[in-house]
Order: sequence, then structure tokens, then C-alpha cells
Amino acid sequence: MLSALLYLRATSFRNWVVARVRRLRQPKYLLGAIVGGAYFYFFFFRSLATPPGPRAGTALPDAAREAMEAAVTLPADWLPATTAFGSLALLIFTTFMWVVPTQRAALGFSEAEIAFLFPAPVKRRSLVHFRLISAQLRSLVGAGVMMLFSQRWSALGGNALTHAFGWWFIFSALNLHFSGASFTLTRLTDLGLQAWRRRILVLGMIASVFIAALLRLPAELPSPPLGTGIDLPAASEWLVALTTTAPLSWLLAPFRIVVAPFLAVDTRAFFIALGPTLAVLTLHYLWVVKSAVAFEDAAVDYAQKRGARLAAWRTGGRRPDDAFTKARAAPFPLADAGRPELAFLWKNLLSTWPYFTVRVWGLAALVIAGAGIWLRRQPEGPLLASTVGGVALIFSAYVVIVGPQFARQDIRSDLTHADLLKTYPLPGWQIVLGELLAPTVILTGVLWLTLLTAVVTLQPVGLGLSWLTPSLRLAAGLGLACVAPVMVALQLLVPNAAALFFPGWFQMSRTRGGGPEVIGQRMIFFFAQVLTMLCALLPAFLVGGAVILMLHWIIGLTAAVVCASLAVWVVLAGEVWAGVHWLGTRFESLDLSADLRP
Repeated sequence: MLSALLYLRATSFRNWVVARVRRLRQPKYLLGAIVGGAYFYFFFFRSLATPPGPRAGTALPDAAREAMEAAVTLPADWLPATTAFGSLALLIFTTFMWVVPTQRAALGFSEAEIAFLFPAPVKRRSLVHFRLISAQLRSLVGAGVMMLFSQRWSALGGNALTHAFGWWFIFSALNLHFSGASFTLTRLTDLGLQAWRRRILVLGMIASVFIAALLRLPAELPSPPLGTGIDLPAASEWLVALTTTAPLSWLLAPFRIVVAPFLAVDTRAFFIALGPTLAVLTLHYLWVVKSAVAFEDAAVDYAQKRGARLAAWRTGGRRPDDAFTKARAAPFPLADAGRPELAFLWKNLLSTWPYFTVRVWGLAALVIAGAGIWLRRQPEGPLLASTVGGVALIFSAYVVIVGPQFARQDIRSDLTHADLLKTYPLPGWQIVLGELLAPTVILTGVLWLTLLTAVVTLQPVGLGLSWLTPSLRLAAGLGLACVAPVMVALQLLVPNAAALFFPGWFQMSRTRGGGPEVIGQRMIFFFAQVLTMLCALLPAFLVGGAVILMLHWIIGLTAAVVCASLAVWVVLAGEVWAGVHWLGTRFESLDLSADLRP
């Protein structure tokens, strides 16, 4: 029977490959596959055959070249620290497996597998083996992807093959442990162990182990230095000593064995670590098989919820409709009459997460302001506060660039309902503007919080930025906060334009499975957005820079920044107004029956 199940899995994989190869006959998928394949080749596969070190023809200082040439000796020096970090990371993952779950073991069968396999004369143990083998195939794919990234970490040693097998062992161990933990927790729940008692017991045991290891550390071992003078080698030495001290070393022993093949510095070390790792995986397998409990009912419930989530995602929803979902308060009172754009904002905000409210964001702002002020007043706080402020600014840029790809409560979510929207007695530009309001409000709120973090924490002391006075920081923060809504709206115009002008390509990339062609399509969209936004933002920033250059000699730098922010806002608002009217015209002429035809 197991051979028949393996044949079923192999046939499904073959059909998956054939279906995606046939899709390449369509130009939209062929172009995406070319772009995706080129990306993987130039950024990953080309480097597989290149040994770590400087590229040919690259001019490097003598010290840097000597350091890179000596990198082959670094893994042996770094091995204790990397092993400590890796084993602690696996411990954190497995702790979540024991603390978080509240439902019965389900093993993640799909609706089709439930319909055909559960009524069949198949033993429960065979079904468990089927799911474990399917999980191993996914682990292989994940290991191949992670190998492409870790191959660039030349300091780890090893090669592409040892990294691939190392990731496979790690993913397999985590998957087997998750399955075994699910079965064990189900048995404990049936025996009457409540979730809160289980969580207290697990966290208490782990905390006791850490405390015992801390108390048994040698007295002559210095504590890890913190504050302005962080000594990374000393901190790593302290962490290695902690993880090799009993009883924590006993708890981390299986995790050290699992990460050993991935961290092997050469092929010989890999084969030495292979035996213990296979023994740990075998013990996990026996644990899963022996602890298997009834999972059929939970599997049916899981499959139904998974299908509902996929259907909601494909239609742009955040979560599926559920008769038992608790009603939530409206984001704001909606008047009987008023601007129709606000109705779109109300509707789209209602379909998002419940914490997108003014109260929650106001409390977050108070917490950020209080924490930032407290951190600045600490003896060793200025350097850490400045680091937090710099990270906040980097995250702000990330939100502006990448945020529109995730905040999809706009035309992209309602694209399948475009025919219904066109029946509204509204011009196209009003519908487009109304659809843009919700993601604009969400991303603007996130940007305001990050800007508040930067203004409160960023310290110019010791950074050579003495001219960055508190008044100038406040003016720059207020100016950026004023510009943020129109900048976000301008960013959102690009993916919405892609959805309206290429609805077939955009919709298929959301509703079909993954693959190089879909990755290529998304990359094309992203690069087109970056290029378009650079062209759109350039005039605004040129105008703002010109205003600062002309006025800072007359009214001062702080006042000039305020005037420049207003000028930038005017230019960006004009571009948003023109873009909304242009997309409104496109929306009025949109014909999904023609554009979505394969």
C-alpha cells in the first residue's frame, strides 16, 4: 500500500512539472520564466562553481585580500560560536512547538487526499508514512533554496552539497519533531492536561535549565560586556561557555548533533557528523510512528480551513468568512450621506486586522515616545538610541518601497469584482481614489510610528552630526510625516496600474501556484515600480532641494526644511491627482471578459 501512495505522490509531482512547462507556451509566463531563471542564475547558480573569495579582476587592499584568503581557517575558529547560535535557534523553534499549539494533531492532509485516502482501506500508519514522505519532499525543496543563500556564507566552510544536505537534516528534524509533539500534546490533552498548565510546565523547565547553567558558570568567566563598548568575541565566548555547561548542554545535545552536518568545515567532518544526525532522525521517526493518535477529524477540519484561507487569499481577502467569527467594531462611524470615497475606506479597513484603529496606534505612539525618552536618559543609552533611530529610518524606507506589495486592500483585491464596481453611479477616478485610501492610511500610520521612533531616539552626539539640532529633527520629522501620505499614495498607483492594465497577468500570478515564471512576473512588477517611482519622485525632490538651497540663507535651515516639505507635498499631490484620474479612465474602459481570456 505504501508503494501505491508513493506512486501517487510521484505522479502528482510529475503532473505539477508538466502543467508549468505547458504554461510557458503563453508569453506572459514565458517572459516571467526567463526573468526568474536569469535572476537565479546570476545571483545563485553562477556562484556555485566559484570558490569563496574575491572575484577575478577585483582590486582589493592587501589587508582585505589576506583576510579573504585566510577565510578557510575561520570556520574552525567560529565553529563553537556558530554551533551555539544554531542549537539555541533550534531550541527556540521546538519550544514554540510545545507552547503554541492548541488544536489536535491533523498532519495537514488536503481535501482531495481526505476524499480519496480516508475512505480507502489504508492503515493509519500508512497515512502517517505518506505524510512524512511528502514532508521530506518539501524539506528537499526548502533545503535547495536555503543552500543557494547559504552558499554565499563562505565563513561557514563546506560546499554546496554539504549545505544542501545539512539544511535537509535540519528541516527534517524540525518537521518530525513537530509531528511527534502534535501527537504527544493530543495524548496529553486527552488525559486532561490543559494548555495553560502545559505552557507553564514547558517554560518553567526550560527556564530552570538556563538558571542552573548560569549558576554553574565559572566564577572567573567575565560577563558579556554591554553598552557602548560591545565586545563581540567576548560575548561569543561567554555564550559558548553557557551552552557547554550542564544541564543546558544536555538539553542542547540533540540540536548540536542536527546542525553539525551543516556546519561541517569539510567533507570529512560532514561524514563524521552524519552518523549521529541520522540516529537522531531515526529516533524522531520512531517517536512519531509510535505516538500517532486519531487525526482524521482534525485533518478534515484543517483541510476545510486551509481551503477557505486559500479561497480568501485568491480573492484578496485577509481571512475567510466564518460563521463563528466574532463581530468587530467599525473602524469609524460611517455617515448616511457623504463622500463615497470614505465608504470604500470604511469597507476596506473593516476587512483588515482589528488592530488598525486610532486607539491602538495612539497607544503605540505613546509607548514609543516614552520608551525613547527613557532610553536616551540611560547612562549608556545614546549609542543604543541612535542605533534604534537608524534602524527606524531604514525600516521607513523599506515600508515605502515594499509596503505597497503587501497592503493590497485596493483595486488589486477587488479586481474580480470590477464589473460590479462599474455599475456604481460614480466616475472611475472616485472608485480608484476610494480603493487607494485604505492601504494609504495603513502604510502612513506605520511610517508615522517609525518616524516618531527616529525623531525621539536619533542622537547626533558622536556621529559628526552636530548640526542636526532638536528643532531641525522635529521639523524634518514633521515634514516627512506631511509628505508620507502622498508618497505612499503615489507608490500605490504603480501596482494598481499594473493590475488595471495587465489584469490577466496580475490575476494569474495571484491565483496559480508558484514557480520561476511567477517569481519572474513579480520581479518585473517590482522593478517596474522602482523605476517608475524614481522618475516620479525625482521632480519633487529636486524642487525640495532647490527650496532649501534658496531659503536656508534667508530664513534658516529649519524654516527652509518646512517650506521644502510643503513644496514636495504640492508636487507629489499633483502627480497623485493626475495618476488617479488616469487610472480612473482606464478603469472605466476595463473589460475583464477580454483581459482575463487565456
